[in-house]
Amino acid sequence: MRRTFFLVAVALVVVRAGSFDAAGQLSNTGVVHAFLTEAKKSKPTTIFSPEVPGICLVWKGEGFQVGDKIRVVWIAEDVGAASPKWTKINEGSAVVFKSNDGGTILLGRPRDRTWPLGKYRAEIYVGKQIVQSLKFTVQSGATVELN
Repeated sequence: MRRTFFLVAVALVVVRAGSFDAAGQLSNTGVVHAFLTEAKKSKPTTIFSPEVPGICLVWKGEGFQVGDKIRVVWIAEDVGAASPKWTKINEGSAVVFKSNDGGTILLGRPRDRTWPLGKYRAEIYVGKQIVQSLKFTVQSGATVELN
């Protein structure tokens, strides 16, 4: 009887601890919905031309606290000889002013150059926690259709 009671008590503690961690994670970060688009254009895409002047990450959040920070880290995953794999290109951020805030974070092309062909990603953070990663490609002959 004591052994059964002990096993049930341990099981309840383990279950309770697991549910507390999951709920804590949900309350500390909001939800981010995001997509990539050509700068100043509205159609979402994951394929860009090397000549595009900028790549824009459009985000909309839910459940934020005023003052939360959205941060985007732009990474070149594989761009051949242009730079080593997994190179951080740039970083941008925005401060949240309301619980359902939204905005854009732009990665501009270097002047007088085109984007190196290859694979990239944009990592989205709320505070220090990564919440989403968007992969995209820069390739020759890419066009974006606009409505």
